[in-house]
Amino acid sequence: MCGLRRAYVRLTQWAACALLTWAIVLPAAALQPDKPYRDYLVDTWDVAQGLPQISVMAITQDAEGRLWLATQAGLVRFDGVHFERVSRPRVLGLDNMAQALLPDRQGRLWIGTPQGLLVLAQGQLRTVPADPIPSARRFPVNALTLAGDTVLAAGPDGVYSVAGERLRRLHALPGPVTGLLVQGDTLWAGSPGQVTRIQHGQRQVLPFPAGLEHADADHLAWCDGTLWAGTRSGLLRLRDQHWDLVAGQQGERLRAIEALACDRDGNLWLATPHYLERLFPGRPPERIEQQPGSRNVRVIFEDREGSLWTGSLTDGLARIWNGRTRLLSTSEGLTSPLLWTVVASPDGSVLVGGSDGVSRWQAGRFTPVVRGGALPHPDAYSLLAEPDALWIGTRGGVAVLRRGQPQPELPPLLAPLQGAQVHAILRTRDGALWFGTAQGAFRLWQGRLQRYDAQAGLTDPRVRILYQTRDGRLLLGTAQGLYAWQDGTLQPLGRQTGLPDGVGVTALLELGDGTLVLGGDQQLWLYAQRRWHELAQSHGLPSNVPTHLVEIGEDLWVAGAQGIYRLPLRALRRIPHNPATPLQARIVINSGFDRPGGQPGKCCNGVGNGRGLLRDGLLWLPTREGVLQVSAAPLPAGPAWPLRIERVVAGQQTFLPEPKGLRLPLDVRSLKIEFSAPALDPARLPELHYRLVGHNRDWQALDTPGQRSIAYAGLAPGDYLFELVDRNPDAPLAGPARLRLHVPAHFYQTKAFAAVLAMVLAGLVFAGYRWLQYRYRRQRAALERLVQERTQALQEANARLKEISFTDPLTGLYNRRYLTQQLPIDLSFYERDPAFSEGHQAMVIALLDVDHFKTINDTWGHAAGDRVLEQLGQLLGELKRSGDYVARWGGEEFLLVLRPQPRGSLAGIGERLCARIAAHRFDLGNGVEHRLTVSAGLVECPLFAHHPHLLDWEQLVTLADRAMYQAKTSGRNGWMAYRPRPGATARDDLASFQGNPRKLLESGLLELFGHGLGQPPGDTPGRG
Repeated sequence: MCGLRRAYVRLTQWAACALLTWAIVLPAAALQPDKPYRDYLVDTWDVAQGLPQISVMAITQDAEGRLWLATQAGLVRFDGVHFERVSRPRVLGLDNMAQALLPDRQGRLWIGTPQGLLVLAQGQLRTVPADPIPSARRFPVNALTLAGDTVLAAGPDGVYSVAGERLRRLHALPGPVTGLLVQGDTLWAGSPGQVTRIQHGQRQVLPFPAGLEHADADHLAWCDGTLWAGTRSGLLRLRDQHWDLVAGQQGERLRAIEALACDRDGNLWLATPHYLERLFPGRPPERIEQQPGSRNVRVIFEDREGSLWTGSLTDGLARIWNGRTRLLSTSEGLTSPLLWTVVASPDGSVLVGGSDGVSRWQAGRFTPVVRGGALPHPDAYSLLAEPDALWIGTRGGVAVLRRGQPQPELPPLLAPLQGAQVHAILRTRDGALWFGTAQGAFRLWQGRLQRYDAQAGLTDPRVRILYQTRDGRLLLGTAQGLYAWQDGTLQPLGRQTGLPDGVGVTALLELGDGTLVLGGDQQLWLYAQRRWHELAQSHGLPSNVPTHLVEIGEDLWVAGAQGIYRLPLRALRRIPHNPATPLQARIVINSGFDRPGGQPGKCCNGVGNGRGLLRDGLLWLPTREGVLQVSAAPLPAGPAWPLRIERVVAGQQTFLPEPKGLRLPLDVRSLKIEFSAPALDPARLPELHYRLVGHNRDWQALDTPGQRSIAYAGLAPGDYLFELVDRNPDAPLAGPARLRLHVPAHFYQTKAFAAVLAMVLAGLVFAGYRWLQYRYRRQRAALERLVQERTQALQEANARLKEISFTDPLTGLYNRRYLTQQLPIDLSFYERDPAFSEGHQAMVIALLDVDHFKTINDTWGHAAGDRVLEQLGQLLGELKRSGDYVARWGGEEFLLVLRPQPRGSLAGIGERLCARIAAHRFDLGNGVEHRLTVSAGLVECPLFAHHPHLLDWEQLVTLADRAMYQAKTSGRNGWMAYRPRPGATARDDLASFQGNPRKLLESGLLELFGHGLGQPPGDTPGRG
C-alpha cells in the first residue's frame, strides 16, 4: 500500500506539470464571461438528429477530438456531425447504466457503472476486476479521473487505481466515494457528508455543515481558486477549511445539484432539475430556464475547442458556444429593436437609428436621443453625426438636432425633401451637405439647395449611396447605375469599362490600395486597372445583397441580407490578372446563404449610408432585432484533430485499416470506406475532399458536410490509395488520412494466366493459319464463283426490293415514298431548262379523289373497291405522257405529276381527267359494271414564275388538296385549281410567305377557279 501511495504522489506531480502544459496550449477564451446566455449559440441533438437515446448521462472527449456519450441505450461516439453507436454486450449485468467516462493517453476508454469498471480498448469491451472485492459483489464506480497516466476510480470503500489490469485500492475511506477531482498535486475525494483532501500521502477530512451529514459530494470542481462541491442538498464552497452553503439567484439554499463544471474562463456552471445557473466572480448569478441546453441537465462538459456541452435526461445533447456575435436589443434599452443605421458619434458613443427614432449606446446601455414621434417619420433611416448637429434622414424627410436643443427642427431650406425617404447623408470635404433620397440627390451649399434627379441625368432618381473617395471624387450609387458628380454635373460611370447598365448599387468601398469595390445585384464588382471586374458565384461568392463593405486586416468583409462573408484581399488583387481566380469566400454569419458554414444569425437591414460600423475590433450592424456586434478578431487556433479512416465495409464483412495497407478478399469488388472527421467547433467546419488513386486522381468534395463514408463499385484488380484531406484554409484538420487497398485478381485475371493463354492462342493461331492456307487454296476459286453469283442475286433482289418499296402493292403505281425521293431530283433537273427557269413552263400537280368511294365498299364489298382502284390506276397510266408520274397518294386518292408544259394548261388538264374517268365503265366483278367520278385539285409548280422556291412541292400538294376539297364541296365530278390572281401585284420580297400556304391564301394573291360537272346521269350500276 505504501508503494502504491508513493507511486500516486509521483503521478500527481507529473499530472500537475501535464495540466499546466495543457492549459498553456489551450485556445483563447471560450465562453465570454460578460455575454448573457441568450447571446451564446446553442445547438441541440436528439433522436431526430441521430442520437440513439434521449438521455445523456456522461460526456468526455478522446485524444482524437471525438466526444463519447453515455446514454441509456449505451455508448455513442460523436464527431460533431455523425453519431456512431458502440455495441453494448451485457457484462457485469450491465445494459445501459454507464455513469462516468474517462479516456486515457493510450486511447482506451474507461467506463464507470453501478456494477463495476469497464474498459473499451481496440474495439473490445471487458471488465476490470477489483481487489479485494469478490467478483460476485456489486462494485459501483461513480467517478473517474486521471493522475498522470494512472486511472483513479471512486469505489464503494475508497479510491482505487488501475494496476496490472486490475483495480487495487489506493486509499481506504469510510463509505462510498461519490466524486473525484485532481487539482495540482492534490486529490479530492467526495463521500457522504464530507470531502477528503489527499496530498503527499496525507489526508484531511473536511466535513459538511450541520444538516448535510448525509449529503453525497457527487460533483467536485475547482473554480476561482477554491473548491466547490455539488450535492443533492445544495452547493457548497470551501473557504478557510470550512464549507459555506451558496444560495441561488433567488436566495434558495437547499437545491439538488445534478451537474457542476468550471470552464477555462472561470465561469462556474451548475445544473439543477429545473434550471442551469452560471456563477462568475464580481457578477450576480445568471439563471437560465426553459432555454435550449438548460433543462434536466445531468452532465456539463467543456471540450478542448472551448464549447460547453450539456447532457439532459429528457432533451438529449446540447452544445453552447461563444460565436462571434452579441445582440444589443431591448434588454439593453432600445425602445424598438428594428434598426436601419449605426454611426459613430464625435463624443465617442455610438448612435443607432431605427423605427422609433435615434438612440445612443454609452456605458453599456442605450438611451433615447430623439423619439420617433418628434421626426417627420418615426423611422430614422440615415444619420450624420457632427460636433454641433445630428442630421437625421427619415422615410419622410430630414430633421436636425442641434447641440443644446431638446427637440429636432425641420429646416425650411430642406422642405423639398419632405416625404422623401433619405438613404444617405454626407458632408463632403468642400463643406457641402449631400442627401441621397428616393427622389434624387440634394446638395446644400451656402444656403442654396440644388436637386439632381432625372432632369440632371439620373436614369433612376433613387440615390442609395453617397461616397467620397480619397482623391475627392463624389460617387452616387443609384438603383440603376453609378454616377460621379463633378463641377455641378453628373456623369455615368462604368458603361465603357465593364460595369453593366442599370446595376443597382447597394454598397461602395475604396480599399487601402485605391481599388474600388461596388456591391449590387447580389454580387460585387472590382475596379482595377481602369476596368470593372465582375465577382460572382462563379468565383465562389455566395449569393447576397451587399449592404456594407469594410476592409479588416487582410480581408474584405461583405455584409448583407443573407449574412456576412469575408474574402482574402490577396485573391482579389489577382482578379485583374486572372479573372478566373477562385476567391474562397469564408462565411462568418449565415442568415440564409445558399451553402452551409458560418455562425447562424440574422443580418442585416436596409440599404444606404451608415449600414455598418467598425469599432474596437467589433463590426456593428443594424438588424430587425437590434444591433449585431460581430467580432472581427481572428478566431483562436483550436486543436488540429486528425482525420481518421475507421473501417472498410464490403457486403457483410468489415475490415479495420492496417498500417501497411489492406488486402481485400478475392471476390470483393465493391466497398464502402468509413471515416471520422472531428467537427466539434462549428466555426471551423471541415471542407473534406477525397480521391481513390488508381480509380480517379481528381479530388472530389463530399456531397454533404455530414457525409462520413464513400462507396465504390466495380473496382478492377490492382493497388489503390484512398486519400482524405481537409481544405479549410483557416484551421484544417490534421491529414491527409491515407489507406492503401489491394484488390486481388482471380487466376484468370493475372499476368501469368494471360501469358500462358497468349502462348496457347499463338500456337493455335499458327496451326490454324497453316490449315487455312491449305483450305484457302481449295476454296478460293469456288468462293469467287459463289461471290459473283451471290452478288448478282443480291443486286437483283435489291432492285426488286427497291421497286417494291416504291410501288403500291394494289395498283402497281408509284407510292408516296417514291415521289419524296424522285421529285426533288426532277425539279433540280428542270431548273436547268431555260423555259422552266424563266417561268414559261411549269410542272403540274393534280390530286384526284374518287367520289362516293365508300358507297362502293359498303354496297359491293372491299374486293369490288380494290378492283375499282386497280382499274383507275390503269386508266390514269394510259392518260399520262412519258415522263409523267402517277402515284397512289393514299386510300382512294391519286396524285399526277405532269412534266413541264406551257403555263395556263390547268383547265384543259382538269377537264380531260374528269371527262375520261366519268366516261369509263368499271368492272366490279360478277358481271357488275359501274361508272364513277372524281374530284380533282390542280396547281402549277412553281406557283409564281419569279419566285420558284416560295413553296416546296409538298406544300403545293397541300394547295392541290385544298382545291380538291373545294371541288368536293361544289358537287363533286369536277376540278378546282389555284393560280396567281390576275392583276394582283406580288411583292419582290415574299419571304414572309415562304413555306406558309395558309398565309399565302389569306394574302389574296391567289384565286380559286375550276369547273364542277355534278353527278353524271345513270350512275346506278347495271349489268352488261
